Amino acid sequence: MKVASTNVDRWDAVGVQDVGDAARRAAHRKRALPSSVKRFRFLTADGQTATALEQEALLGINDLVEASFLERCRLVMDCIGRLRFPTPRGRSFATGFLVAPGLVMTNHHVFPDEQSARGASLEFGYRYDIAGALPAFSEEFSLDPAAFFVSNKALDFAIVAVAPRSSSNAEIGARGYLRLIAESGKAEQGDFVSIIQHPDGAPMQIALRENEVIRADPADDFLLYRADTAHGSSGAPVFNDSFQIVALHSSGRILRNEQQLYAKVDGTWVASLEGLEESDVIWEANSGFRVSRICKALPPLAEARSPRHAALIAQSMQGGDVLAKAVERAKSGVNEQEVKEENRSIDMVTSKGKTDMPNTPPVSSNEFVIPLQIRISVEMAGMPAAAQSTVPNNAATGGLEAERFEMRIPFIYGGLPDRPGFVPAFLEGDGAGDAPMPTLTDAGKAVCAPLLDGSGNELRYRHFSVWMQKDRRLALFTAANVDWRARKRFVDGRSTDRKSLAGFPPGENIAEQWANDDRIAAEHQLPDTFYTQDRGAFDKGHLTRRDDVCWGGNFEEIQMANGDTFHVTNCSPQTKAFNQGPAGQDNWGDLETHIQKATKEDVERAITFAGPIFGADDRWFSGQTDDGPLRVQIPTRYWKIVLVRKDGAYQAYGFVLKQDVARITEAEFYVTEEWIGALTRLSDLQALLRGWISLEALIPFDRYDDARPALIG
Repeated sequence: MKVASTNVDRWDAVGVQDVGDAARRAAHRKRALPSSVKRFRFLTADGQTATALEQEALLGINDLVEASFLERCRLVMDCIGRLRFPTPRGRSFATGFLVAPGLVMTNHHVFPDEQSARGASLEFGYRYDIAGALPAFSEEFSLDPAAFFVSNKALDFAIVAVAPRSSSNAEIGARGYLRLIAESGKAEQGDFVSIIQHPDGAPMQIALRENEVIRADPADDFLLYRADTAHGSSGAPVFNDSFQIVALHSSGRILRNEQQLYAKVDGTWVASLEGLEESDVIWEANSGFRVSRICKALPPLAEARSPRHAALIAQSMQGGDVLAKAVERAKSGVNEQEVKEENRSIDMVTSKGKTDMPNTPPVSSNEFVIPLQIRISVEMAGMPAAAQSTVPNNAATGGLEAERFEMRIPFIYGGLPDRPGFVPAFLEGDGAGDAPMPTLTDAGKAVCAPLLDGSGNELRYRHFSVWMQKDRRLALFTAANVDWRARKRFVDGRSTDRKSLAGFPPGENIAEQWANDDRIAAEHQLPDTFYTQDRGAFDKGHLTRRDDVCWGGNFEEIQMANGDTFHVTNCSPQTKAFNQGPAGQDNWGDLETHIQKATKEDVERAITFAGPIFGADDRWFSGQTDDGPLRVQIPTRYWKIVLVRKDGAYQAYGFVLKQDVARITEAEFYVTEEWIGALTRLSDLQALLRGWISLEALIPFDRYDDARPALIG
């Protein structure tokens, strides 16, 4: 991040961007003058005095900021936390911030009702310190929706009561709160905003780049702005440069071209978002609902739920927040460190309805003052030029998009213990019985996770099975029945596309969240949290491919198989370049695509076995789970065996897959010269499996010796 005024390149060759910047600033100055009287009042909303630099910033003639900008930022951080809340089969995350003593605000789509907030908690202090380390301890408070809960779907906000004390007996009142200012005009088009957030539940991050407000129509309930946010940033406060809250962050908009295709970070354009992650696309703008609109809708909702809490909210909107108290202390000459614990004197709402709030004058006083409108002028490195396009100004309020991906678990049928699992006799014919398959050795059984009911080690799903390595928390191997006969786009009148099978509503952008399997111990699985908090290191790679097992005689059977593949037992940490065909060259995804094509055009049915190769020297990765930090070893190689039956005999092909594996392009299932580096003798593959898995039943059908001489000769 560079300060633009020190960028020599911009002075060497003045281009279109420079002209655009100059025009924008000039327009901002012209617009700011008539509205200055109203906007100037915000500067002293907390009792502070405007500096000359702050006045210039408001008028758009200076992009520098006062050093106190960072001090204000640090103050408000203590009122912003990470929300953790349960979902049917896992945990999700969002951001929340205190708006009154013991009351936290977030989005309605995070907590649509009181029930959804039960079991949730608010964690403070989850951020990296100056040494780059996470805290060994952070303060976590339970939410208490039974004490107070209100929400509004139209403005996408919810407010929930927080328990008076944390698990470590800290007082929520000691943290203070952030003031909601009811008057509008705190941010206008051309201004810049900052967002403090916990994206994807990660440690606290701050968007302090070119976060320009690109739409601020007074008729709209929302603002549009450019900023770096991600899933989990829902519920984050959006600040102006005075660190007054101007909006509640809600969602985002993906960049499109004239054909309404979506922009991907790799420079391509796609018509559908199906199967994409948030990090795969370019976010054009974000949206947040105006605090001034929320302040109008909130009082009657609060009054109807709890007059005592309504009074608390009303008084908090008048002042007494962390910024106002800091300004008051600075004016009185009190050292900030000496009063670090002052907020501990704030009383919570008691059973008698008492509050202890200062009677600070509202912002709409008659004084003529100039508000603080500070701006950081920086450059964004590596941002595609296309991402600088603007959002059309004719977007209607009703057309406000909510494209930020929501995490949901695909539809998973109950009755997991009754699933049939992998069927060994799937390829029977010509008198054949059970197909040869890998088996667990005694050493393999010792490292395989047992089912909690004592029935063995095989996790049976619809059309496939999984055996888990309990210490590495990943699958030892999977076995799947693949059938491409008579695949249809519609079955029983219902679409079999990915979103429909998942049970996701059309038109909503939802990312699949994976579920734990309750049939084995949680400590033998890597939860979905590990992948959502891995700093973008890995994809959630299916070991048994979703498409391979999505077949059946009715929609229910197909949907059941689809949902079963989204258990974390079928997941493996793979880099995007290795897992996704379009993201890399000749990779795991390319092989899976070829196997589909080959079996469809040749034998139509196949059995696949797959798993990681667990190396004793695999590198370690420091990740996160719901229970805290976790270090795991990440496999660098994966194996796959394709078993088909042709002309009355089994044929087995084994591969050890690396990121540089060559693409298979032939229609019929045989190995071309590009596969010499990946084709592996099954006996050699068995030697890599550390004595845990035996391939002896498959080795007699190995086609390695038939395929390789033909290629070399």
